Formats: sequence, structure tokens, C-alpha cells
Amino acid sequence: MRTKSYRHLSADEREPVSLGLAAGHSLRRMATVLGRAPSTVSRERARNRPRGHPYRACTAQVHAAARARQPRRPRKLLDPWLWQYGRTHLAEGCSPEQIAGRLRRADPDDMRKHLSAETIYAGLYVLPRGELWSELLAGVSSFLCN
Repeated sequence: MRTKSYRHLSADEREPVSLGLAAGHSLRRMATVLGRAPSTVSRERARNRPRGHPYRACTAQVHAAARARQPRRPRKLLDPWLWQYGRTHLAEGCSPEQIAGRLRRADPDDMRKHLSAETIYAGLYVLPRGELWSELLAGVSSFLCN
């Protein structure tokens, strides 16, 4: 049984797409040539071309590489209540696993108020660029000094 997973096009796959589209071939035709789903090629073209300009492999590769370097913030940490809850409990010395468990026990039926430990770790290391980590270290050092 084949599992579905989405992979972005590689630089080698972008070139035939660029040439094919410039020659007037359809997205569906290009997808068939590459052995990819038409939706993959459609997303590639929409995501990696300047607005109002034709799709070009070189430009698409530059856009894709720039996007890959950008850190991603887990969506659940955009919720101010969850972010504040996590910050508060981390500052009190709770581990991400403990925080995730407390959230699940406190509101077992509301998935919007659940966080995984991995999401909390991602919030620590990705965004906001070391600010939370600095706050936590300051809190731990003041706790140890008292």
C-alpha cells in the first residue's frame, strides 16, 4: 500500500516544467511527464513564480530555497492563551512533557487547547529568536541564586 506524502519539486524537475509551460503545455501534461500529481505541479507554479510573470526554473529554485531557510512557527503557538500558558509553566520549571500532559487533563475534549511537547520545544528553539530561552535562563539563574 502506497502512503501519500507531498514532496516539493527538485531543481532537476523544475527545468522540464519551465520549458514545458513556456512551450504551451498544460500543468496536467507536465505532471504526467514528471510522474507527479497535477496538484503538485500547480502548487509549485503558484508558489514559486513572481506575480504576473511566467514560471522560470531558476527563479523558482531561488524562491524555494529562500522559503526553506525560513523558520516556521507552529500554528498552535499563534494562540495567545496557549503561548502564555506554556511560557508561564516553563518559567515555573515545568517540562514541555508536563505542560502537554496538564493541558490534556485540564480540557480533554478541546483539541484547540492541547499542545504536544514537540510543539513547545519548537516554540523554544524557533521563535521568538531566543527571547523565551533568555527569559527562562534568567528565571532559572535567579531561582538558583536565591
